[in-house]
Amino acid sequence: MKTMNALKTVLATATLVSTLSAQAADTTLPPWLDVSGNISFDGTSRKTDSGDWDKDFRVQDAELRFEILAREGMKLVIKAELERVLNRYINDEDLDTKLGEMLEEAYIQIETDKVLGLPRAVITLGKHRMAFGQRIAELPMFKDSLLYKLNNEEEMIGFTVALPASFFKIADEVAFSLYETGAGDMKISKDKAVSVQLSKQLTNQIKMQISALMKQHEGKENETRGSLGFVYTSADGKYKVWAEGIVMEHNPEFLDSRYGATLGAAMKLGKGAIVVEGSVLEKVAKEIALAYNLPVGSHLVLSPEVRYVMKEDGTRDTVLGIRARIAFGKQNARVAKPH
Repeated sequence: MKTMNALKTVLATATLVSTLSAQAADTTLPPWLDVSGNISFDGTSRKTDSGDWDKDFRVQDAELRFEILAREGMKLVIKAELERVLNRYINDEDLDTKLGEMLEEAYIQIETDKVLGLPRAVITLGKHRMAFGQRIAELPMFKDSLLYKLNNEEEMIGFTVALPASFFKIADEVAFSLYETGAGDMKISKDKAVSVQLSKQLTNQIKMQISALMKQHEGKENETRGSLGFVYTSADGKYKVWAEGIVMEHNPEFLDSRYGATLGAAMKLGKGAIVVEGSVLEKVAKEIALAYNLPVGSHLVLSPEVRYVMKEDGTRDTVLGIRARIAFGKQNARVAKPH
């Protein structure tokens, strides 16, 4: 009963916020300012080894993003993640959270041809995501995916330089990143990381992406990781198929693992899209997930999901859940779409 009440609260809150977002969509902002955001509520049930179901209600993602155009070719981006604060409030915990932990992104982006008069490149400096991996996130609860941590080097301080095709004829874009590895704060750690990412449109429907990185870990061997991925999108845009393989050595969280892989597909079905994805991480687990992303108006997406995980130790996890995702602000047309 408690879970049903929580689910009703999720849906009622989502509907209310979505309605308010729709009413505010036409709010006029200065041309140099973009404001957008989203918030996602998850209600899940997980089957335990004893056969019982543990129920959970949480805010999975809550982001507020400001983009300030300082001048043509230069902008400041600040994105705060608020789910930690909201979840602590829901669970009646201490709300004390450091500002550095809340800032998911805080960076300046410069287009060299417009600002410095140099050949075109895009320089991103500050706290943001490292150039690595495909980051395919069509599943509603994508952060629960088996390979998410391996494919998302986020909240690290450093810089990335993205060079267009005119620099390298073999690729559409090449990005280089140099970072410190103390993710999640605004302090500079002694350990560093470097990565390179190459993107190439092989045909009108097939895109390839190759990535490699090296990370230092204090008192441990340097970690190396590589990724090769492909995305196929149908000519009519009705379905998409993706695959990615990751190889690695000396990852401190998965010391016995040398590789992981993901295969997935999304297809329009009715008013929404059905998504299926399977992943494997050597000597850790295998998983398969199925979901349906249903847009409700222009601001709200409802997404039921089921995930089955087969762990290396023989245990099994079955997770049933539903996500309500609300997008709002000046950029709502872009962020309202499922990941």
